[in-house]
Amino acid sequence: AEARTELGTGPSRALRRKGLVPATLYGAGNKPMSVSVQEKEITKLYRKHGFTSTVIEMDIDGKKHKVLPKSVELHPITDMVHHADFVFLDKKVQKVDVPIVFEGKERAVGVKRGGFFNIIMRKLPLFCNVDNIPLHIVLDVTEMVVGDSIIAKEIQLPEGCSVVSKKDLVIASITGRGSKTDELEE
Repeated sequence: AEARTELGTGPSRALRRKGLVPATLYGAGNKPMSVSVQEKEITKLYRKHGFTSTVIEMDIDGKKHKVLPKSVELHPITDMVHHADFVFLDKKVQKVDVPIVFEGKERAVGVKRGGFFNIIMRKLPLFCNVDNIPLHIVLDVTEMVVGDSIIAKEIQLPEGCSVVSKKDLVIASITGRGSKTDELEE
């Protein structure tokens, strides 16, 4: 990345014509920095799974900074990254939105018996140790029946991670009309 001094619409358009994207780095008590990054590189990173929980080491004019993607603005037609915001990682613990991967939702017992798998949260806000941020959290839901739900406090988290929000927050559930065998099992 390169530091940039000219801010505003005109200079940002000139950057984009050169294949660069304007970006901002802020947080951790540091002064906000305006930089430009390669459009192809940032778009390639953005399209990978777990982008928002990926620690990036950014070299800005010879000085290295550990940063975490905060938000990305896409071009409305080309879907290329148009602007990006990053957060400095100077603290030991950082709040991160970690993507959740639901394994076996099509094979779940409740879905096979006529229920519907409802995803309430696709990302889980966690406080994580900066050196141990998970790319994603995998939840196996194949054994869920109609009426079951996954609650935040039941999720097995990596070491050094804790849930930011309420512990009784529902992540996903299976709802709908169950079969008569479900009623007999209760």
